[in-house]
Formats: sequence, C-alpha cells, structure tokens
Amino acid sequence: MSLSVRPACVLDAKTLFDFTARLVDDHLPGQAPWTSPERIKDDGFGPDPLFEAFIAERDAKPVGFVSFFRGYAGWRGKPMGIVHALYVLPEERRTGAARALMAAVARDALERGWVRVELFVEEERPAISFYEAVGMRDLHHRHMRLEGEAMARLANDAL
Repeated sequence: MSLSVRPACVLDAKTLFDFTARLVDDHLPGQAPWTSPERIKDDGFGPDPLFEAFIAERDAKPVGFVSFFRGYAGWRGKPMGIVHALYVLPEERRTGAARALMAAVARDALERGWVRVELFVEEERPAISFYEAVGMRDLHHRHMRLEGEAMARLANDAL
C-alpha cells in the first residue's frame, strides 16, 4: 500500500471540504463546517488563491490533507508558511501520512525561500506531540483572535 503526496487541484475542492468537515467535527462534534466545496474552489483555486493544499493518497485514495498559506516573518524580513489545517483519516493515523504532508510543506517552503513554517494548535491536543516529533518547537505563545462584535467595536473606535 503505497503513500503519495501531491498538490491539490481545483478538482479536489470536494475532497478538501469533506476533510475539513471531519476536522471541524473532531474539534466541535456536531458542528457543520462554515464553508462549502464551492467556497474552497473559489478561495483556493481562483485568480488570487488564499491557500494551497497537499493531499496524501494511499493507493490513489485520499487519506489526508494539509492546507497552508504564505505569511511574513516581520522580525526576519522574510516570507514564511502558515499551516492552517492538517487532517488524516483516523484509520490512517500513525502510518506516516501526516509526516509526509508536513514534509511536503517543508520542502515547498525551502524551495520558495521561506524562513520557517508555523501553525497554531489548541492546548492539550494530542497533535502537539506529533508536531514536536517532526521538529516543531512550542513557542508558548497564545493564539489570540478578534472577530464578530468585538472586531466591529474596535474598528469603530479607530474612527
């Protein structure tokens, strides 16, 4: 059973959506995803893509994905990669699929001259040990978010 990793293409929008829905359900059981295959198609494969993705396949069957986008490491003055999501089917975990996906991101980052790859992971998630095993460091930074009414309130304060 051979494992391969390839860049996602527009025809993979439904697959990316299905994996995203499973990832959402892993974190928030019963919650429907806030996106759609059409949105993924437009956002990832339009004229100005907001993200890129790799798909892991075992014997031509998709078993996982990683999505990422380019960011900027301001202190270093260099581009960097930010992993948005990594998901592998439960029956494919601990088979090397997640490592192969992260390795694809690392190779891509090096080829593009990106200084590093970062991601955010919730505290106490089992994935932390995986990320450390592939060489990522826990920076002990808190992931902060501004959205909804709080974002609107702050935006209005700036007037």
